Amino acid sequence: MRAGFLSLCYRIARYTITYTVYFFQYLFARPKDLETAVACGEKALSSFRVFSPLFFDFNIPKEIETEVYEMKFPSPVIGASFKSELQILDIWFRMGLGGIILKTIMQEERDGNLRPRLQDAFFDGQKGLLNSMGLPGPGIDEFAIAIPKFSIWDYGRPLGISVGGDSREDYLDTVATLEQALCEKDSVYFYELNISCPNTKTGKSLSENLQDLELVLQEVRQLTSNPVSVKVSPDQKDGDLMRIGEILKSNHKIIINAGNTTYKKSIDVGIASSHFSSVGGGLSGPVLFSRTLDMVKLFSGFNIPIMATGGISTINHVAALQEAGATLFGMATALVFDPYCIPKINRNL
Repeated sequence: MRAGFLSLCYRIARYTITYTVYFFQYLFARPKDLETAVACGEKALSSFRVFSPLFFDFNIPKEIETEVYEMKFPSPVIGASFKSELQILDIWFRMGLGGIILKTIMQEERDGNLRPRLQDAFFDGQKGLLNSMGLPGPGIDEFAIAIPKFSIWDYGRPLGISVGGDSREDYLDTVATLEQALCEKDSVYFYELNISCPNTKTGKSLSENLQDLELVLQEVRQLTSNPVSVKVSPDQKDGDLMRIGEILKSNHKIIINAGNTTYKKSIDVGIASSHFSSVGGGLSGPVLFSRTLDMVKLFSGFNIPIMATGGISTINHVAALQEAGATLFGMATALVFDPYCIPKINRNL
């Protein structure tokens, strides 16, 4: 009952904050920009941390603990890679996430694409988010100094470290740097290779260069014994995904993350070109669920743990994916729209 009531309050507050921000953007002749509204909402949410036992603290049922390669997730529901603000990640852990994958880190510091680069979107009658963030972040050198001190290690839950790159060497150098930074850290973590990231020098990703993917996996395994998740794209054809599955099944301690956002042009999801700096971006939200389910079914024959990511927001989604063969369930957009889905799903698992 508490989660349901707070969910309603959160959704009302989010709507109010978002459209208040939109009103002032319109008043001052600025482009509509959801990123500003999200930042304001997160600041407001963080201000309630003093009341965390009432607003954020929910018990995780003991019987839903899930183990993958000796990593124990108190809940199989985890945060997918898209956030790095520790206060927000802390709140989601309090609500009951079993683990979190940090936002993708790249070799060099990145400002990301020009704003506006995040907007509400509508496709096939369903609401989601369109983003063309461009992977903004501090770069590996600064990140490697900061990560051992992250407060969220104190929860003792597995953390995923998402790694992207402009080249094969970037992935390897980033993992090597992180291994050195965390060598004295007695905590549970795994790596996620974001191979469906388009930010490469050639305009291609490791998902399109399977020889490089195979080499990266072999070389990463020489650098670390920690589990490695490989994040694939829903935009790839089933035949290509099957070939990736064949490569992954021959590697040790591998998790398949199916999948990521799907590319859409802004005009196709109801966003005016003046309100989006790029031609298109990654669409997320409930519209992805059917493709996520298909991908889980496709990968279920490889006998590799599967993390399902894309369109998950309800217990029905989790149940369907679990039946199809998924072990972990990554959420992103649902946590923006209503993070109280976390305790509601945990309660019904």
